Formats: sequence, C-alpha cells, structure tokens
Amino acid sequence: MSALVSRLADLVAINSVNASLPGGPGEQAMADYVAQAARAMGAEVELYEVEPGRPNLLARIDRGRPRTLMFECHLDTVGLAPMPDALNPRIEGGRLYGRGSADPKGSLAAMLSVLESAAADPAFPVDVWLAGSMDEEITMRGSRALAERRPAVDAVIVGEPTNLQPIVAHKGVLRWRVRTTGVAAHSATPERGRNAIFDMQTAIGALRAGIEPGLARSSHPRLGPATWSVGVIEGGEAVNVVPDACQIDCDRRLLPGEEPDAVLAEVDRALDEARRVDAGLRVEREAPYVHVPPMETDADEPIVRATVQALTDAGRDSTLAAVAYATDASMLASIGGLPAVVLGPGDIAQAHTNDEWIELAELEAAVGVYRGICEAFADAV
Repeated sequence: MSALVSRLADLVAINSVNASLPGGPGEQAMADYVAQAARAMGAEVELYEVEPGRPNLLARIDRGRPRTLMFECHLDTVGLAPMPDALNPRIEGGRLYGRGSADPKGSLAAMLSVLESAAADPAFPVDVWLAGSMDEEITMRGSRALAERRPAVDAVIVGEPTNLQPIVAHKGVLRWRVRTTGVAAHSATPERGRNAIFDMQTAIGALRAGIEPGLARSSHPRLGPATWSVGVIEGGEAVNVVPDACQIDCDRRLLPGEEPDAVLAEVDRALDEARRVDAGLRVEREAPYVHVPPMETDADEPIVRATVQALTDAGRDSTLAAVAYATDASMLASIGGLPAVVLGPGDIAQAHTNDEWIELAELEAAVGVYRGICEAFADAV
C-alpha cells in the first residue's frame, strides 16, 4: 500500500461526521490528525475554533514565493448510515471503500501530499497553504469563517469529488421557513377551527404561482435555470385534532448574479397575493437560515489557466464545467475575494451513498495534477 493510500485509509477511519447530524462527533479528531501530519512535515499549523470543539485548520509552507496557492477541503462528512463498516476502509478492485473516501477525504489526502512536497523541496514553485474547514455539509460556517479572515493567498483549489474535472461555476443556495397559523379544534367539529395544513396548501400554491414562471425564464450558460423546492413539511399533533400550526422548509438554488433580497421579495409578493385572496390566511416567512452565494470564476484567471494546463499535461479532460450543488468555494470567492477552482478525485455520484468509494488510480493522479497546478500557477500571467 502506498503512503498516499495509507493516509487516505487513516482519514477514512476517523469519524468526522458533522456534529449537527445524528451520531456526529464533529471535526476535532480529523483536524488533530491533519495538524499532526502537517507539523511532522515542517508546516506552520494553526487550529482555531469556529464553534466550541469544532475547529478550522491552516497549515502553511511560506518561503516568500511570488505566488501563494491555497488548497482547501472540508473536514466533515455526512452520517455513517446506511453504509456498513463505514469507518473500516476496504480496498477491493482498485477502489477504496469507506465514508468520506470520495467526499472529501480523497482530496484531503492528495492535498496533504502536495503540502509534503512543498515542505521537502526548497525550490517548490509556490508557497502552499492547506486549509481544513468545518461544517461544509450543513451551513458552511467553517469556510465563511476562513473567508472572513481574508487569507493572504492568490487563489484556491477547493477539494470535492469532480473526477478531476475543473469546476468554475456552481449555484448557491438560500433556505428559509414559511409558517401558517390556524386554530385548533376537535376533528369531529373542524368548522370550529382553522386547519393550518390546509392553509399551507394554499401558501404553497401561491409560492409556486409566484416563483416558478420566473425560474423558467432564468438561465445561465453553464448552470441552466435557477430552481426551488419544498423539502420538509411539519404540522399537526394528532389525527383527531385540527392542526393550528404548519411549517415548510424551502430551498432556492441561486445563479451567479442573483441577490437574496430580490429572491425573498418575490417570495413575499407571492404570500401577499395569497393573503389578499384569503384575508383570514395567517402565513409568515422567516428570515433565511442558510445563505451560500453562487460561484463563478472567469476562464482567464491565472488559476483557471494553470489548472487547464496541468490537466492537459497529465492527459486528462480539461473542459471547464459547472455543477448545481454548492461548495466551500462559494464563501472563499464571494467573501474572501479568491479566484477558485473546484477540483478533486472521486465521483460526486458516490458521495453520501451506502457504498462510497474512490478509484485509487484517480487518487494517485490527483497528486500529480495538484503539483502540476502549482508549477503552472507560478508561471501564469
């Protein structure tokens, strides 16, 4: 087993399930492992808590090179269920199986190898930072905290399972709740109450009528149209009680250039129209509890051109692509002002599944591509 594969196996064996998910201890053990490995390489390492017991990590090899490249990867994973032996890495058929093997620990293992190369080679072409962020799987508070530090780097490669295809644009996300309030009554005499679930049906219809025509007219050359969905509905206490409360959780995917205030104003207009039609309707929108901006990096940015060159030199597909899901690049680009490319080994189709795996050949290739980006970025103009 190569040192790279052994390191990935170590990472997979660490339980780093997000602390907001069932059975999740959080990122501390993962951060500690990466910090110890980076210090052993000779890197300057900083751990700082974003929340109690939930740190971000920064490891740096600084020699005063003209350019500094940051590699960033989140430290958390989704839950272990329903994957059997999720923390027992298994190699079979050229693949390593285990929770986080593709999302995102393959990227993290490869990035650690690049940090090791930078530490061992006094002539390494760029200064290298490795950042590990907490809470990517839920609200991306870790990458937001990292971005708010305005790290003194020139660009960032964000590790996600992209099959080593460069992602230069992705959607953002806005999430909020809508609540309806009714009047409780016995189900035998429903006329004495007001059914909050029925009222939510009215509210959802109004939202669809107010939002969806605009989505059909919106489009992005790489990402297509914006989207929205209702993912959770909660209401009622018992089948024989007319419910007096109901809530839904809404998910709106944002295109580059879309602003949250404009999106929410459209929501509010739809709900106002529902109230106009039914004066007794009591419906309220809460403030968003998740806002992740969209990301788009210009093809002429040096980091994009360096990535294309490194992939081309490695004989891999360098076609610039876009994805619908959001990543830590959102915060680093919009808040931190960093040109970003999302790139890593593994297939997003394996993320969060009950048989998550990564191709070991692609994991090995990722190290070469990441090193190639460092070389090309040093010379890019």
